[in-house]
Amino acid sequence: MHAPSTFATILPGKGRWRARDVSYWSGPWDRLSALVPFFSLEPFQMAVDAPGNPYMKAVVRKPVNVTEHPIPVGTVSNTYQLVQHHEVVSRCFDGLRAAGVCPDHLECEVGLTALGEWINFRAYFPDTYNHVPKDGNPIRLRLECFNSVDGSSRLILLLGWYRLVCSNGLIIGETKAELKDIHDQRLNIDVIPGMIAAGLKKVQGDIARMGAWSSQAVDRTHLEGWVNGPLAKQWGKKAACRVYHICQTGHDVEILDPFAKGEATEKPVSLKDAVPGSATPAENLYDVCQVLSWVATKRSDTEQRLAWQVEIPSLVFLLSQAAKAA
Repeated sequence: MHAPSTFATILPGKGRWRARDVSYWSGPWDRLSALVPFFSLEPFQMAVDAPGNPYMKAVVRKPVNVTEHPIPVGTVSNTYQLVQHHEVVSRCFDGLRAAGVCPDHLECEVGLTALGEWINFRAYFPDTYNHVPKDGNPIRLRLECFNSVDGSSRLILLLGWYRLVCSNGLIIGETKAELKDIHDQRLNIDVIPGMIAAGLKKVQGDIARMGAWSSQAVDRTHLEGWVNGPLAKQWGKKAACRVYHICQTGHDVEILDPFAKGEATEKPVSLKDAVPGSATPAENLYDVCQVLSWVATKRSDTEQRLAWQVEIPSLVFLLSQAAKAA
């Protein structure tokens, strides 16, 4: 493997995807692209002169420098359509250009598994797309996509929000899109620019929803019932406990006895570091939303992180309904 620091800035920490480590780098795409390998479909066979499996092909990582050799990363069916990571990013940039955003100097991030078979690409929109909610902490619009070349997951594309003060990722739902087709003959990545255009038209819907969340107050009674009910059921008592205490104190917590009986709000805890940008206490739905985003974004498993981020609006809605019914 070549040294990533030669081409881009490596970000602290690691994620996980399907039990594999994921490392992240930041920088302009013209530097990050050197980190992203290309792949080919090859016969699935034991030797060059041996018969190949007629039903399967091998996905092979091409060398990225003169010292490397091709490395197989997976097997796929004969109908599998290999979509290069570079092609996905190229279509994303086509969509940005069509929207009047020049991608040449955008701040980007790339998350890769060790062999590069899975990628999480992010591009941050210019500051003119930033939004400043009522709490005064700006959030940035970013394009995010996920792709694998080994047939293990779908190609996902979304527009989400990134909170500068605490590095939270938030997916409201209005701007989320997914290519439902798996990597077979039906997959058409030429639709990506149109998906980006459609998502950008819904950005104002995201902003309006966040404004409505900021205007709806919640109190401790509403919060406790929601934490011990819907949230604990969906995310588990440990995560629910953390959300509750961050909402009350502004600090993340560690559960001292995970086997202690009682509701999520009753678990014995010790305070950890303060959560940047956290309202103390949380007074409205937007404050709670950001706490949910903090807990979700801290998940090391990238698929679970994304799943939890997507679930945040529905959880906020359940809290909203509880507050209105009181």
